[in-house]
Amino acid sequence: MGTNVDTATEPGAQEAHERPDPPSTVLQRGLLVLEAVARSANRRGVGVTAISAETGLDKSTASRLLAQLREAGYVRQDGYRRYRLTAKLSELGAGYSEVEDLRVVARRHLEVMHERFDEEIHLAVLDGGLMTFIDYIGSSQLVRSHLTGRQRPVHETAAGRAILAHLPHETRVAVLHSSAEGEGQVLSDEYVRATLVELDEARDRGWAGYDRADDVIRYASAVFSADGEPVAAACISGPSFRLLPQGDAVAAAVIEAAAATSRDLAGENH
Repeated sequence: MGTNVDTATEPGAQEAHERPDPPSTVLQRGLLVLEAVARSANRRGVGVTAISAETGLDKSTASRLLAQLREAGYVRQDGYRRYRLTAKLSELGAGYSEVEDLRVVARRHLEVMHERFDEEIHLAVLDGGLMTFIDYIGSSQLVRSHLTGRQRPVHETAAGRAILAHLPHETRVAVLHSSAEGEGQVLSDEYVRATLVELDEARDRGWAGYDRADDVIRYASAVFSADGEPVAAACISGPSFRLLPQGDAVAAAVIEAAAATSRDLAGENH
């Protein structure tokens, strides 16, 4: 007879004896965890410990269910390792999606930038060691860059570096290593130190770049929540022969697009 590994006999389950009795099925428990993420205070995300306390599940079970929900695309992890909803629920026609809200708020500012330069425009959010691109406006020009996937490692994107630039030192290092591990890479201490210097420079000037040696220039700037946390990044990319001559103007435009989105997000929360 099969064994249900999600029973209260797991190690640490005795810690939950004063909390509400959790549901008996894996599906019910997964939905319980998903609802806890959706209710997270002030839309700031929620950690495993808080979910465990709210649901009555032990931390190992809550963590396993969160990992499964993340793999399925329903939740993501921000730079502080807190869990947030993705747009997938809204795509199913149910519930609030922070990502969808962000996409709607940012869209008009991205379109202003696109109308001015007619280059590739992206909006991306941090998901553990990955950047997930949640909006994209293509270029009509014959020679143009291309978005090569919905997700990319944080350390290999300008958008990821724009967000990392505004995170605490320890979080930066943890996300960098998580990003590399997801690609089967190990970052050297020298690479991490050099990247941290670049992140400081990006924070000070307001935008980040990333050179893939592909003759494409990328500028990205962080979008902040009403609480001042970096929640996304606006990015513009295009062939270096077009963007380099107008680099200052492009950088200023992406900074303004991100700042305008941040202002709108703050306005929605007051």
